[in-house]
Amino acid sequence: MRVLTRVFVLIGLFCLVQGNLYAQNYLALQKGANQKSRITYEVGDAFIYLQEGNDYYIQDVIVEIEKDYIALKENVLSLKQIQAIDIRYKDERNQTLNNLTLLPIAGGTLLLLAGGINSLAEDGAIHYSTGVWVTSAALIGAGILIKSLRYKKFKVGGKRKLMVITDVKLE
Repeated sequence: MRVLTRVFVLIGLFCLVQGNLYAQNYLALQKGANQKSRITYEVGDAFIYLQEGNDYYIQDVIVEIEKDYIALKENVLSLKQIQAIDIRYKDERNQTLNNLTLLPIAGGTLLLLAGGINSLAEDGAIHYSTGVWVTSAALIGAGILIKSLRYKKFKVGGKRKLMVITDVKLE
């Protein structure tokens, strides 16, 4: 009798707590076998791409992602039609580089400001030593150089692959 009661309770729990499988496709941009630097696009994301035959980038929103094509709000694309993707705002590494850009530029500016305030307090006139000029210029130049190192485009071809991955979730 106890075993029968436990079986009924277990069956009742399975009926109450049932899960649904949801599969969502997403677009993955990957260079080589490194999955750490993979960039993913899901339905609803803004998508800026260079289509084969065009010399300008087009911005659209992803509506549906299937194995062979991507449905956008105003276009339907085959994966083979995409030559490059603008990843300036999508790549997480760019946010890190943006933060690193701000630090030396702000440091160089603050050094110039502090040097000017110090000379004004001491002599009553603003003048800078060559060390302050050189250090400030080096900091600001380093910040501008780091800003130019951002990842801008993902060109499809060779090791750089564009693929659709199905993600199955149990809810």
